[in-house]
Amino acid sequence: MGLSVSIASAIVLIGWIAFIGAISTALLTTMNSVGTLANSPSSDEVKLGVQLGLTITSVENTSITFSVQNTGSLSIFLKNETFPWNSVIVTYNNAAYNNTDWQTYLIDNYTILAINVTGTNASFDVASHQSINPGEQALIQAYLPSSAPNIQIGSVVDVVFASNYGVIARQEILLLSYGEQIQTGGG
Repeated sequence: MGLSVSIASAIVLIGWIAFIGAISTALLTTMNSVGTLANSPSSDEVKLGVQLGLTITSVENTSITFSVQNTGSLSIFLKNETFPWNSVIVTYNNAAYNNTDWQTYLIDNYTILAINVTGTNASFDVASHQSINPGEQALIQAYLPSSAPNIQIGSVVDVVFASNYGVIARQEILLLSYGEQIQTGGG
């Protein structure tokens, strides 16, 4: 009987050691995860580092060309072959028919025409430079869907660039003629 009590006690002791080890490991892992989460920047702190500007450069009847300037401290990722990181929202009133007839379109399929250093002619290869870094700007062209009515002369056109961080840049213009516009608001 003395040997079976010793073996049973050893098995129980090994079980308790394994149980205490599992609980300790889970506790340390949880404490490490909570510490990492507490030290990570909040989304509000990230958004403070993102600052964008938008300038509409040209409006045609079915397309809009605009420039997005990165004046913040974080890079703005553009899009890759499978996923658009940002969205463009185009809203305009159809002045030829009724000034209250507003059209709004979410455009994820836009074309990046050029990326350059703000205020210079130094440009990057669009195919390999997939972000707008601080101090850079991108020239973007967005086409309206084929079912959308044309943008008429006299329309108010509003363009919003929504970044992957949730920060937007916006400009609103009055279209006097194709290729020319008067800024009426935004920023």
